[in-house]
Amino acid sequence: MRSELLAVMLVASSAFAVDTSVALVGTGVGNADTFVSEGSKLFNKKQYPRSVEQFLKATRANPANTNTYVQLARAQMQAKNVLMACYAYRVYLKAVVADTPDRKKAAAESDQCERQLKGMKAPAVDPTKTYVDLRAAFFTSLDAKQLLGGPDTAAETLKTLVKDGFLGPELGEMAQKLGAAATAEAESIHKRALGGEKLAPEVLRSARPLYQLAADVGSAASDSKGRMAFLDGLAELNDKAWKKAEAHFTEAAKSDPTNHEYAFFRALALVHSGERPAALKVMDAELKDDPRTAVLRTSLALGENQENGATELEKMLFNTRYPPEK
Repeated sequence: MRSELLAVMLVASSAFAVDTSVALVGTGVGNADTFVSEGSKLFNKKQYPRSVEQFLKATRANPANTNTYVQLARAQMQAKNVLMACYAYRVYLKAVVADTPDRKKAAAESDQCERQLKGMKAPAVDPTKTYVDLRAAFFTSLDAKQLLGGPDTAAETLKTLVKDGFLGPELGEMAQKLGAAATAEAESIHKRALGGEKLAPEVLRSARPLYQLAADVGSAASDSKGRMAFLDGLAELNDKAWKKAEAHFTEAAKSDPTNHEYAFFRALALVHSGERPAALKVMDAELKDDPRTAVLRTSLALGENQENGATELEKMLFNTRYPPEK
Protein backbone atom coordinates (compact mmCIF):
# COMPACT_ATOMS: atom_id res chain seq x y z
CA MET A 1 0.00 0.00 0.00
CA ARG A 2 2.78 2.42 0.94
CA SER A 3 4.67 1.84 -2.29
CA GLU A 4 1.51 2.59 -4.28
CA LEU A 5 1.07 5.89 -2.45
CA LEU A 6 4.60 6.94 -3.23
CA ALA A 7 4.22 5.96 -6.87
CA VAL A 8 1.13 8.14 -7.23
CA MET A 9 2.92 11.11 -5.69
CA LEU A 10 5.72 10.91 -8.26
CA VAL A 11 3.26 11.83 -11.02
CA ALA A 12 2.90 15.41 -9.83
CA SER A 13 6.13 15.90 -7.84
CA SER A 14 8.06 17.79 -10.51
CA ALA A 15 5.68 20.72 -10.26
CA PHE A 16 6.22 21.41 -6.60
CA ALA A 17 9.28 19.56 -5.31
CA VAL A 18 11.00 21.29 -2.41
CA ASP A 19 14.30 20.85 -0.63
CA THR A 20 13.76 19.03 2.67
CA SER A 21 17.43 18.29 3.39
CA VAL A 22 17.42 20.46 6.52
CA ALA A 23 14.23 21.83 8.03
CA LEU A 24 10.78 20.61 7.08
CA VAL A 25 8.47 23.10 8.77
CA GLY A 26 8.84 26.21 10.93
CA THR A 27 11.43 28.90 11.40
CA GLY A 28 14.26 26.55 10.45
CA VAL A 29 13.03 26.80 6.86
CA GLY A 30 13.59 30.56 6.94
CA ASN A 31 11.67 33.78 7.40
CA ALA A 32 8.18 33.44 5.91
CA ASP A 33 7.79 37.18 5.34
CA THR A 34 11.08 37.29 3.44
CA PHE A 35 9.98 34.41 1.22
CA VAL A 36 6.66 36.12 0.50
CA SER A 37 8.37 39.40 -0.31
CA GLU A 38 10.81 37.71 -2.67
CA GLY A 39 8.03 35.64 -4.22
CA SER A 40 5.98 38.77 -4.89
CA LYS A 41 8.95 40.51 -6.55
CA LEU A 42 9.56 37.50 -8.79
CA PHE A 43 5.86 37.28 -9.62
CA ASN A 44 5.80 40.91 -10.68
CA LYS A 45 8.84 40.23 -12.88
CA LYS A 46 6.91 37.31 -14.44
CA GLN A 47 9.47 34.84 -13.14
CA TYR A 48 6.68 32.50 -12.10
CA PRO A 49 8.51 29.18 -11.43
CA ARG A 50 10.95 30.96 -9.12
CA SER A 51 8.05 32.77 -7.51
CA VAL A 52 6.39 29.43 -6.82
CA GLU A 53 9.53 28.21 -5.05
CA GLN A 54 9.52 31.19 -2.70
CA PHE A 55 5.82 30.93 -1.88
CA LEU A 56 6.17 27.19 -1.22
CA LYS A 57 8.95 27.91 1.27
CA ALA A 58 6.75 30.52 2.91
CA THR A 59 3.94 27.97 3.38
CA ARG A 60 6.38 25.66 5.14
CA ALA A 61 8.01 28.39 7.23
CA ASN A 62 4.59 29.55 8.47
CA PRO A 63 1.74 27.19 7.55
CA ALA A 64 -0.73 29.27 9.57
CA ASN A 65 -0.51 32.27 7.19
CA THR A 66 -3.45 31.48 4.93
CA ASN A 67 -2.89 34.42 2.58
CA THR A 68 0.26 32.76 1.26
CA TYR A 69 -1.79 29.95 -0.27
CA VAL A 70 -3.70 32.20 -2.64
CA GLN A 71 -0.46 33.90 -3.65
CA LEU A 72 1.02 30.49 -4.31
CA ALA A 73 -2.07 29.45 -6.30
CA ARG A 74 -1.77 32.47 -8.57
CA ALA A 75 1.93 31.85 -9.12
CA GLN A 76 1.29 28.17 -9.87
CA MET A 77 -1.40 29.15 -12.35
CA GLN A 78 0.93 31.53 -14.17
CA ALA A 79 3.64 28.86 -14.16
CA LYS A 80 1.16 26.51 -15.91
CA ASN A 81 1.01 24.13 -12.93
CA VAL A 82 -2.77 23.97 -13.15
CA LEU A 83 -3.19 20.88 -10.98
CA MET A 84 -1.31 22.34 -8.03
CA ALA A 85 -2.79 25.80 -8.57
CA CYS A 86 -6.28 24.34 -8.12
CA TYR A 87 -5.10 22.47 -5.04
CA ALA A 88 -3.63 25.65 -3.50
CA TYR A 89 -6.87 27.52 -4.19
CA ARG A 90 -8.83 24.77 -2.42
CA VAL A 91 -6.53 24.93 0.58
CA TYR A 92 -6.93 28.70 0.79
CA LEU A 93 -10.73 28.66 0.46
CA LYS A 94 -11.02 25.96 3.11
CA ALA A 95 -8.72 27.77 5.55
CA VAL A 96 -10.11 31.32 5.41
CA VAL A 97 -13.35 32.61 6.87
CA ALA A 98 -16.23 33.62 4.59
CA ASP A 99 -15.82 37.40 4.98
CA THR A 100 -12.10 37.47 4.11
CA PRO A 101 -11.67 40.39 1.63
CA ASP A 102 -9.86 38.37 -1.04
CA ARG A 103 -12.03 35.26 -0.74
CA LYS A 104 -14.63 36.14 -3.39
CA LYS A 105 -11.99 36.91 -5.98
CA ALA A 106 -10.05 33.77 -5.07
CA ALA A 107 -13.23 31.65 -5.36
CA ALA A 108 -13.81 32.95 -8.88
CA GLU A 109 -10.19 32.22 -9.80
CA SER A 110 -10.53 28.76 -8.27
CA ASP A 111 -13.61 28.00 -10.37
CA GLN A 112 -11.76 29.06 -13.50
CA CYS A 113 -8.81 26.90 -12.48
CA GLU A 114 -11.04 23.85 -11.95
CA ARG A 115 -12.67 24.32 -15.38
CA GLN A 116 -9.26 24.52 -17.00
CA LEU A 117 -8.16 21.41 -15.14
CA LYS A 118 -11.16 19.44 -16.34
CA GLY A 119 -10.53 20.55 -19.90
CA MET A 120 -6.94 19.30 -19.98
CA LYS A 121 -6.31 16.52 -22.50
CA ALA A 122 -4.01 14.54 -20.25
CA PRO A 123 -5.84 13.28 -17.14
CA ALA A 124 -4.43 14.81 -13.97
CA VAL A 125 -3.83 12.75 -10.85
CA ASP A 126 -5.43 14.48 -7.88
CA PRO A 127 -2.79 14.38 -5.11
CA THR A 128 -5.31 15.15 -2.37
CA LYS A 129 -6.52 11.55 -2.34
CA THR A 130 -3.01 10.35 -1.63
CA TYR A 131 -2.50 13.08 0.97
CA VAL A 132 -5.46 11.64 2.91
CA ASP A 133 -3.81 8.22 3.04
CA LEU A 134 -0.42 9.63 3.99
CA ARG A 135 -1.94 11.77 6.73
CA ALA A 136 -3.62 8.68 8.15
CA ALA A 137 -0.31 6.82 8.00
CA PHE A 138 1.39 9.72 9.78
CA PHE A 139 -1.03 9.68 12.72
CA THR A 140 -0.90 5.89 12.95
CA SER A 141 2.89 6.04 13.27
CA LEU A 142 2.70 8.96 15.68
CA ASP A 143 0.23 7.16 17.95
CA ALA A 144 2.48 4.09 17.91
CA LYS A 145 5.48 6.31 18.79
CA GLN A 146 7.23 5.20 15.60
CA LEU A 147 8.94 8.53 15.08
CA LEU A 148 12.23 7.74 13.34
CA GLY A 149 14.07 4.89 11.70
CA GLY A 150 12.30 3.77 8.56
CA PRO A 151 9.93 4.56 5.68
CA ASP A 152 6.80 3.94 7.74
CA THR A 153 7.73 6.30 10.56
CA ALA A 154 6.01 9.59 11.29
CA ALA A 155 9.10 11.58 10.33
CA GLU A 156 9.46 9.97 6.92
CA THR A 157 5.74 10.27 6.21
CA LEU A 158 5.77 13.97 7.03
CA LYS A 159 8.86 14.41 4.87
CA THR A 160 7.02 12.74 1.98
CA LEU A 161 4.03 15.01 2.44
CA VAL A 162 6.20 18.13 2.47
CA LYS A 163 8.30 16.98 -0.47
CA ASP A 164 5.22 16.28 -2.54
CA GLY A 165 3.48 19.58 -1.89
CA PHE A 166 1.02 19.02 0.95
CA LEU A 167 -0.30 22.42 2.04
CA GLY A 168 -2.36 23.97 4.78
CA PRO A 169 -2.40 25.00 8.43
CA GLU A 170 -2.73 21.31 9.29
CA LEU A 171 0.86 20.84 8.18
CA GLY A 172 1.96 23.10 11.03
CA GLU A 173 -0.24 21.23 13.49
CA MET A 174 1.18 17.87 12.41
CA ALA A 175 4.71 19.22 12.70
CA GLN A 176 4.03 20.53 16.21
CA LYS A 177 2.70 17.15 17.33
CA LEU A 178 5.68 15.32 15.87
CA GLY A 179 8.09 17.80 17.42
CA ALA A 180 6.44 17.49 20.82
CA ALA A 181 6.61 13.69 20.66
CA ALA A 182 10.27 13.69 19.60
CA THR A 183 11.20 16.19 22.31
CA ALA A 184 9.36 14.22 25.00
CA GLU A 185 11.19 11.01 24.06
CA ALA A 186 14.58 12.72 23.98
CA GLU A 187 13.92 14.54 27.26
CA SER A 188 13.04 11.24 28.92
CA ILE A 189 16.43 9.83 27.93
CA HIS A 190 18.20 12.95 29.22
CA LYS A 191 16.32 12.87 32.51
CA ARG A 192 17.09 9.19 33.08
CA ALA A 193 20.76 9.66 32.26
CA LEU A 194 21.14 12.75 34.43
CA GLY A 195 19.45 10.86 37.25
CA GLY A 196 22.17 8.24 37.21
CA GLU A 197 20.41 5.46 35.33
CA LYS A 198 22.88 3.38 33.35
CA LEU A 199 21.78 3.44 29.73
CA ALA A 200 23.23 1.61 26.77
CA PRO A 201 25.27 3.72 24.34
CA GLU A 202 22.72 3.17 21.56
CA VAL A 203 19.96 4.53 23.79
CA LEU A 204 22.04 7.57 24.67
CA ARG A 205 22.87 8.24 21.03
CA SER A 206 19.23 7.88 19.99
CA ALA A 207 18.43 11.22 21.62
CA ARG A 208 20.38 13.35 19.13
CA PRO A 209 18.26 12.47 16.05
CA LEU A 210 15.13 12.99 18.16
CA TYR A 211 16.24 16.48 19.20
CA GLN A 212 17.24 17.16 15.58
CA LEU A 213 13.85 16.00 14.34
CA ALA A 214 12.16 18.41 16.74
CA ALA A 215 14.32 21.21 15.33
CA ASP A 216 13.50 20.21 11.75
CA VAL A 217 9.78 20.60 12.41
CA GLY A 218 10.08 23.88 14.27
CA SER A 219 10.02 22.61 17.86
CA ALA A 220 13.64 22.97 18.92
CA ALA A 221 14.21 23.47 22.65
CA SER A 222 16.69 26.19 23.57
CA ASP A 223 18.80 23.79 25.61
CA SER A 224 18.73 20.85 23.18
CA LYS A 225 22.27 21.47 21.91
CA GLY A 226 23.77 20.99 25.36
CA ARG A 227 21.63 17.94 26.08
CA MET A 228 22.62 16.26 22.83
CA ALA A 229 26.29 16.84 23.61
CA PHE A 230 25.90 15.54 27.16
CA LEU A 231 24.23 12.32 26.06
CA ASP A 232 26.79 11.78 23.31
CA GLY A 233 29.48 12.29 25.94
CA LEU A 234 27.97 9.61 28.15
CA ALA A 235 27.92 7.23 25.19
CA GLU A 236 31.63 7.90 24.57
CA LEU A 237 32.31 7.45 28.28
CA ASN A 238 30.68 4.04 28.12
CA ASP A 239 32.94 3.19 25.18
CA LYS A 240 36.00 4.43 27.12
CA ALA A 241 36.68 7.09 24.51
CA TRP A 242 37.77 9.58 27.16
CA LYS A 243 38.96 12.40 24.88
CA LYS A 244 35.80 12.34 22.78
CA ALA A 245 33.69 12.24 25.93
CA GLU A 246 35.52 15.23 27.40
CA ALA A 247 34.98 17.23 24.19
CA HIS A 248 31.24 16.50 24.28
CA PHE A 249 30.94 17.42 27.96
CA THR A 250 32.84 20.64 27.30
CA GLU A 251 30.36 21.51 24.57
CA ALA A 252 27.45 20.66 26.86
CA ALA A 253 28.80 22.83 29.69
CA LYS A 254 29.30 25.78 27.32
CA SER A 255 25.78 25.40 25.94
CA ASP A 256 24.20 25.27 29.39
CA PRO A 257 26.53 26.72 32.08
CA THR A 258 23.74 26.46 34.68
CA ASN A 259 23.84 22.66 34.62
CA HIS A 260 26.91 21.95 36.72
CA GLU A 261 26.57 18.19 36.30
CA TYR A 262 27.85 18.68 32.77
CA ALA A 263 31.04 20.13 34.28
CA PHE A 264 31.25 17.20 36.69
CA PHE A 265 31.16 14.70 33.86
CA ARG A 266 33.78 16.69 32.01
CA ALA A 267 35.99 16.30 35.06
CA LEU A 268 35.16 12.60 35.18
CA ALA A 269 36.33 12.17 31.59
CA LEU A 270 39.55 14.05 32.40
CA VAL A 271 40.23 11.81 35.39
CA HIS A 272 39.74 8.70 33.27
CA SER A 273 42.17 10.08 30.67
CA GLY A 274 44.81 10.69 33.38
CA GLU A 275 44.45 14.48 33.50
CA ARG A 276 43.56 14.81 37.17
CA PRO A 277 44.96 18.33 37.71
CA ALA A 278 42.85 19.56 34.79
CA ALA A 279 39.86 17.77 36.29
CA LEU A 280 40.36 19.54 39.61
CA LYS A 281 40.62 22.88 37.81
CA VAL A 282 37.23 22.24 36.22
CA MET A 283 35.69 21.19 39.54
CA ASP A 284 37.12 24.21 41.36
CA ALA A 285 35.71 26.55 38.72
CA GLU A 286 32.24 25.02 38.47
CA LEU A 287 31.68 22.99 41.67
CA LYS A 288 33.90 24.64 44.25
CA ASP A 289 31.71 23.80 47.25
CA ASP A 290 30.73 20.35 46.04
CA PRO A 291 32.05 17.58 48.35
CA ARG A 292 33.26 15.69 45.30
CA THR A 293 35.67 18.54 44.59
CA ALA A 294 37.14 18.28 48.08
CA VAL A 295 37.70 14.55 47.68
CA LEU A 296 39.46 15.02 44.35
CA ARG A 297 41.64 17.75 45.82
CA THR A 298 42.61 15.42 48.69
CA SER A 299 43.37 12.66 46.25
CA LEU A 300 45.77 14.85 44.34
CA ALA A 301 47.40 16.03 47.56
CA LEU A 302 48.38 12.50 48.48
CA GLY A 303 50.95 12.63 45.74
CA GLU A 304 52.29 10.13 43.30
CA ASN A 305 54.05 8.11 46.01
CA GLN A 306 50.73 7.02 47.44
CA GLU A 307 49.03 6.02 44.24
CA ASN A 308 46.87 3.38 45.87
CA GLY A 309 45.44 5.84 48.34
CA ALA A 310 44.72 8.33 45.59
CA THR A 311 42.98 5.65 43.55
CA GLU A 312 40.70 4.74 46.43
CA LEU A 313 39.76 8.37 47.01
CA GLU A 314 39.02 8.79 43.33
CA LYS A 315 36.72 5.82 43.52
CA MET A 316 34.90 7.40 46.44
CA LEU A 317 34.48 10.61 44.42
CA PHE A 318 33.28 9.21 41.16
CA ASN A 319 31.52 5.99 42.15
CA THR A 320 28.76 8.08 43.75
CA ARG A 321 27.71 8.79 40.18
CA TYR A 322 29.11 5.71 38.51
CA PRO A 323 28.60 2.79 40.94
CA PRO A 324 30.40 -0.41 39.89
CA GLU A 325 28.28 -3.01 38.17
CA LYS A 326 27.37 -6.02 40.29
